[in-house]
Amino acid sequence: MSLIALKQGDGLHSYKSQREWKRPPCPAAGGNEEAGGYVASAEWGHDLKYYCGKCGLLMRDPVQTECGHRFCERCHRNLMKESVTCPSCLRDKEIFENGSVGTLEKCFKDRAIAKEILNLQVSCQNEGCVWSGPLRELEAKHKATCEQKLLKCPFSVIGCTEMIPSHRINEHNQACTQHHLVCVLQSFQEFMKEADISRECPRSVEIIEKHKEKDTESNEWRGGKQSQGGSAHEELKVKVHTFENIVTVLNREVGDTLNTVLEQGKGLKNQEAETAQLKSKIRQHERSLCLKDLVIADLQCRLEVLEHTTYDGTFVWAISDLSRKMQEAIGGRVPSILSPPFFTSHSGYMLCLRLYLNGDGVGANTHLSLFLVIMKGKYDSILEWPFSKKVTFKLLDQSGRHHEVVSAFKPDVNSASFRKPVHSMNVASGCPQFLPLAQLHANRQAYVADDVMFIKAVVDP
Repeated sequence: MSLIALKQGDGLHSYKSQREWKRPPCPAAGGNEEAGGYVASAEWGHDLKYYCGKCGLLMRDPVQTECGHRFCERCHRNLMKESVTCPSCLRDKEIFENGSVGTLEKCFKDRAIAKEILNLQVSCQNEGCVWSGPLRELEAKHKATCEQKLLKCPFSVIGCTEMIPSHRINEHNQACTQHHLVCVLQSFQEFMKEADISRECPRSVEIIEKHKEKDTESNEWRGGKQSQGGSAHEELKVKVHTFENIVTVLNREVGDTLNTVLEQGKGLKNQEAETAQLKSKIRQHERSLCLKDLVIADLQCRLEVLEHTTYDGTFVWAISDLSRKMQEAIGGRVPSILSPPFFTSHSGYMLCLRLYLNGDGVGANTHLSLFLVIMKGKYDSILEWPFSKKVTFKLLDQSGRHHEVVSAFKPDVNSASFRKPVHSMNVASGCPQFLPLAQLHANRQAYVADDVMFIKAVVDP
């Protein structure tokens, strides 16, 4: 292999054009890397400085000599065994003529070039593989997992010479069963000639012993009349028959093994079917549990409603966590809150309250707005419509001074808010300026205790 000449006078050693040194072609896929370098495609047109001066491959663990030439670490060790003189310098006409020949003894590992080489873009050399990427990924991951990587046949130890891609090993074994059996027979015949049969294959010994007995009886019957050539012919026939019987035994054992594998395959399919059924049952149980959780949540909600429901037209609403709800109302996230429903009687109107903590309509941003909402109830068809009962709202004083805020109104019978509900609830109607926010904040200790405020609604009978 001719190597690249060095330019005299350069501060850093560099390579000349590719016309002076042609890098050897990359080894075919599956070739060994005993030479020392990385086996990778050259189609990316890498700089020649990345190639070993001995093996011509991309350098693995590059070593730079005193004269500036670089080699793979393994190639460098091999060169050291042959000579201490740099072969690149010997082949460099300019340097050789000037009498300046480098040696291999003084050297160091070139880690900078090593990093550059590992970042080079390369392609997989395995035929049919289209992978490409950095050399470090080829070495670290892809080379071991490539499906197009050629492997020796598992029966190579007995004569099969096929090289098969890793993902087609099973296909090859099934397609070449006949060939593999022939290889087994040939290997066994060689083994019979070289090994002690009585120690290695007792079943074959029994067959051979039987034929030996037959052969002895035949010889005794003939009484030594047959010639030596005839005896050899008979002995050869016995051996052929013996091997035929051995092959028959092996075929039977192979058949038994295949039957066992098929039975195991059926058992595995049955287990997979049972597993699928169990998974289906688990999913059904999970859905049932989800439905039960929804039913329980609905029952809990109804129970809470029943705990707060009244049937006499008088309802006290405890509004807890007031500070947070006030901030949500000011921020516009939850402008209004609804109270639990209450009734004027067991078979009366179904009502609830709607409170805007930051006001609504004419009271927006300045007042608490409190409204009555008529809800669709079970007994609406036997009640009088429109709703016309007087409603009184009270903000209860918790300081004990009984300074309650009271507001009352008489429903407008012409308003749609007090007609028989068509949907789940009518439009709210009541007091948009129930209480100025400034008054609430000024007397907060009177109306709010432990971040709880109480509002009372009274509906006349």
